[in-house]
Amino acid sequence: MSRPAKLIIYTNSFKNNIRVLKRYTNSAKVWACVKAGAYGHGIESAVNGLEEAEGLAVLEVSEAFFARSLGWNKPILLLEGVFSRNELDEASALNLELVIHNEEQLAWYLEKKKTVQGVWIKINSGMNRLGFSDGQNNELIKSSIEKIRNQYLKSSDIKWMTHFSSGGCKNSCEDQIKTFRSTANKLGYKKGEKVSFSNSEAVICNPNFSKDWVRPGILLYGAPSSLNPNEKVRSFLEEVIPCQSLQSKLITKFRVKKGAKIGYGGTYSAVEEMTVGVAAIGYADGYPRGISEGTCCLVLGKACKVIGVVSMDLIHIDLTPCPEAVPGDVVECWGKDLPILDVAKSSNRLCYELFTGITSRVSREIV
Repeated sequence: MSRPAKLIIYTNSFKNNIRVLKRYTNSAKVWACVKAGAYGHGIESAVNGLEEAEGLAVLEVSEAFFARSLGWNKPILLLEGVFSRNELDEASALNLELVIHNEEQLAWYLEKKKTVQGVWIKINSGMNRLGFSDGQNNELIKSSIEKIRNQYLKSSDIKWMTHFSSGGCKNSCEDQIKTFRSTANKLGYKKGEKVSFSNSEAVICNPNFSKDWVRPGILLYGAPSSLNPNEKVRSFLEEVIPCQSLQSKLITKFRVKKGAKIGYGGTYSAVEEMTVGVAAIGYADGYPRGISEGTCCLVLGKACKVIGVVSMDLIHIDLTPCPEAVPGDVVECWGKDLPILDVAKSSNRLCYELFTGITSRVSREIV
């Protein structure tokens, strides 16, 4: 029997979530962000489940290649552009759109003279991470962008983007848009060229900023970007469905006496005689070691506390609420019936971290 820790991916949840999100976009087209292996869910599940998106946004050329090999024929965007000049050959062959966010990438593009499907100029409007800023060799950059517009695009339009640092804050977004427009105009923006501002939180909280394209990420997977989502995001989460369930099984069950120590360091002492189960999952699988006392998993649909220290391969479970459980019964660590946000809060880690932290030794099952 193979080790029972597995991650179940629900294709129909993706389909539901993209349809729900599209009701919030003001008819903007959707770049569905599937970087980091679709936030740990797998590119193949995203290609099948997010078919109603107008495009996929990835980080690496290898992700784009995989999506194309799976039959995705619609646009694909490289969110950080290419990481070397030679990647432009692959980007062109795969018919990709790409972001240019610095002068080195501009130089590579002009040197290679490759034609791609589209170019997005990224503006640093206040996040101070990636993008062109005002005063940064404006005339040289403007001239380079104009050369790309006239010579190396399959369409004549340059496209423009920025990234909100606080998508749920209207004032912050407005300030960034002002900076974006000022800088873009100095770098040669032409009226009517496409723009993209909004990430997940902005789509839901500030729909007026959803212009030509939006770039939702984690909400498509049924989870929020923060540990304390605002009212609008909480309302949206009631409409979407988690896209994954992290599960394992009980592999043993036993009784311990009052005062018995549980796990490494004996950090947990049984307050009374109790039934304890052990499940085959641990921090080497991606289950967080630093969970707080009282964190629950589900056994036969009942909330049972994880007790003691999470070890590399195993967790201890207080089976008092579910004494009928036996080895072989399914344990859900998070999923459709136990929100990943609960575990994220108890471990002080973002849902992003939990999604992308599931390791390769956990088997995947797409349903």
